[in-house]
Amino acid sequence: MHAAKQKATGAHFTPPQLARVVAIRIREMMFTLEGSIRILDPACGDGNLLSAMAEVLPAAQCRRVTLVGIENDDDSFDQLSRNRQFRGFRTEFFKGDFLDFFDDGGLFGSHNTLPPVDVVVANPPYVRTQVLGATRSQKLAARFGLSGRVDLYQAFLVAMARQLRPGGILGVITSNRFMTTRGGTATRAFLRTNFDLVEIVDLGDTKLFEAAVLPALIFGIKRRYKHDARSQPRFVRIYEDSGKSDRSPTLVPSVLTCLEERVSGVFRSNGTAYQVNSGRLAIPSDDSRPWTLLTNEEAEWIESIDASTKCRLGDVAKVRVGIKTTADGVYVRRDWNELPKGIRPEPVHLLPILSQENAAKWQPQFPSDSQRAVLYTHEVVDGTRRAIRFNESSPSWKYLLANRERLESRQYVTGAGRAWYEIWVPQDPSAWNRPKIVFPDISPEPRFFLDTTGRIVDGNCYWITTNDRLDEELLMLVLGTANSSLMKRYHDLAFQNRLYSQRRRHLTQYVTEYPLPDRNTSAAKDIIAIVRRLSTQVIASEEQASLEMTLDATMERAFGM
Repeated sequence: MHAAKQKATGAHFTPPQLARVVAIRIREMMFTLEGSIRILDPACGDGNLLSAMAEVLPAAQCRRVTLVGIENDDDSFDQLSRNRQFRGFRTEFFKGDFLDFFDDGGLFGSHNTLPPVDVVVANPPYVRTQVLGATRSQKLAARFGLSGRVDLYQAFLVAMARQLRPGGILGVITSNRFMTTRGGTATRAFLRTNFDLVEIVDLGDTKLFEAAVLPALIFGIKRRYKHDARSQPRFVRIYEDSGKSDRSPTLVPSVLTCLEERVSGVFRSNGTAYQVNSGRLAIPSDDSRPWTLLTNEEAEWIESIDASTKCRLGDVAKVRVGIKTTADGVYVRRDWNELPKGIRPEPVHLLPILSQENAAKWQPQFPSDSQRAVLYTHEVVDGTRRAIRFNESSPSWKYLLANRERLESRQYVTGAGRAWYEIWVPQDPSAWNRPKIVFPDISPEPRFFLDTTGRIVDGNCYWITTNDRLDEELLMLVLGTANSSLMKRYHDLAFQNRLYSQRRRHLTQYVTEYPLPDRNTSAAKDIIAIVRRLSTQVIASEEQASLEMTLDATMERAFGM
């Protein structure tokens, strides 16, 4: 029940030490504020962030401060009201949903508005569109001028900015995804336009919260005029160390100690080593571009690769995501042969499928004798893909009928004018028989492999085919580039989308931007020869490791490193 409530509300309360770090950063920015100061936490839970502010503020400033908290949860609000940390402070606590304040006659009523505030400190709830539901997402989008896939924290961000005075201070904890994903474009634009950003902290895979969302801290000052000169905010980036650093880690009580002291290096806390980097963030004026937190050395390395790039992967190849059935329990099985004959789908409708379990560098692995297969519900007729029109006596059709209730529950399928038995996201069957590169969406290491068997690709993987279907050498060059140590580093620095435990997401938007070297050089030809051997021959692990080392060195030569 606790997990379900967290998912529905997006409530993940702030750890006290992190709350203190945020409070200290805000205190450092408050020297510009004069007179009385109102500090708002619009989703304050039991008051951790406001408590931290009360703890770090100097006594002379406390007399000028009013702490304002809004909380919708009954239990949390009761704890907030009993918090002794607030003794000596003026407080205003409201029970309700902060976003309702922006409805006519909402939380505060049309004649009882909340005055503007000087500081907002917040860890707003993070609830994605599919959990919010379409109806609420649409209402939030209309109320706060949002577009695309709406997350709850985006609505909070706009609402907090509205409540903040010009020149007021923002300190917010949110997901780091907004910095690098296409879905974060609107958030990047909003922050760049409305705030003079002071510091961005990417807390990476520090596991400070129970949620799988990786947190970031944003500190800024609300612009008085949107055309004010732009500054380059400081940044700090913390991720689990790969173990390849030549520096011995410094022992610290907590990874957050590095934030308090603003130091870079390798640090070890509770048995885990972390790499901490800092620098200045050059925010692009094109909001579709990600925000990359790069040191000067890292930025120069990226620039040198880009300078030697002949073209991008997306210029010469197409990257597709695998099929998504949205009912894998019905469509994808290992035990098709064990079903009763009357509902056992015909072999012509069962296609072998490649999934994450098959992903390995260069060549697929098949860990079990019983391979998974998908009941594929589409065919190509006269060059057009359509749902198969099954014969009523077909065992495949009878199997689908036996699972009709489960499949019809996918109302979005029929709502889109599709047949109830269709796979939600199919692919073009005529493309599978081409040689292709397959790779998993999420993986700690590059695991791009060659498939020449015509297998279908599962939705937890992507696949690549070259625009020229006969260009086998180009496919080998792409495969070698994607699996190289150079491209692994480029991916981490240019896209900065690592998850917990150094896992990476290999989304289409990133892989299509992989740089490729000039294929006409001797280095590129050497790469193609090495990759052809790795991807098409059975070789011992020692020889594979030796070839991969040679590949990495040749890849650096190909990019002029």
